[in-house]
Amino acid sequence: MRRPTGLSGSAGARRPTGAKALSCGFIILGGVEQVRRFAKSVDDLRGAQAAGAQIVDLRMPAAYIRAHIPESINVPYTGQGFIEQAAFYLEREAAVLLVADSPQIADLALRDLEGAGFSVEGMLEGGIPAWKQAGERTASVGQITAGELEDLIAKGEAPLLVDVREAWEFQAGHIRDAKLMPLSQFPQTYGELPQDAPIVFVCASGARSGEVVQFLYRLGYRQVYNLLGGMAGWLAGRRRA
Repeated sequence: MRRPTGLSGSAGARRPTGAKALSCGFIILGGVEQVRRFAKSVDDLRGAQAAGAQIVDLRMPAAYIRAHIPESINVPYTGQGFIEQAAFYLEREAAVLLVADSPQIADLALRDLEGAGFSVEGMLEGGIPAWKQAGERTASVGQITAGELEDLIAKGEAPLLVDVREAWEFQAGHIRDAKLMPLSQFPQTYGELPQDAPIVFVCASGARSGEVVQFLYRLGYRQVYNLLGGMAGWLAGRRRA
C-alpha cells in the first residue's frame, strides 16, 4: 500500500504545487458560456455518480463532517498538498465532479487536477445547498460526545479507544484502556485497526482525532467516531458528574 499523505502529522509531505492565485470564475474554460457548460445540476451529478464518477468535495473538513453527498471524497482545497492527497484517494481512470463553496475554488482545483492528469467533468451548481434543496440525502462523519462514550463504557459496550496524541501527552493522563497511536506515526500504523468494529478516536481537543477520522473515512472505514471536545471535554464532563 502506498504511504498516505492525507494527515498533517505525516512526515515527508511534498511542498504544494497548486495554482498561484485565484482566477475569476472559470475564465480558463473560456468565459461565461463555458461556466454554464461546466456547471452540473443535481440530476447530472447523481447520474454521473451512478455511472462511476468520483465526487470530490473541496470544502473544509468541518463542513464535510456535518453534511456531504454520500460516497463523496473530501479533499479540501487549501493549495498545500492538494494534488498529493488527490493522487492517493482518487482513481485516475474515473471521471471527477467537484463540490465546492465557490466557483473560484473549483477553478483552482480544476487546474491542478487536470494538470495532474485527472479528467474533471464539472462542478455541482449551487453546491451542497442545491443538493439539499433538491431533497437529496446527505451523510455525515461519526462523532460521539463524552457523555455518550461514558454511557457505553458503563454498559460494558465500550468501543476500541484510540488516543492519537503524542506519548508525553498520553502519559500525563488518558482514558482507561485507550490505545496510543500518535498522529505523527499514524500513516504507518493505521493498518492495525479493524474495519468491522467501532473505533473512537481522542486527542486533546478533538482536532487531531477529527483529522484521523476523516482520513480513515476516505479509505472506507465507516465505524469511526471522533470524541467531541477530546480529553478536555471528557475531563470537564467527569468534573460535572
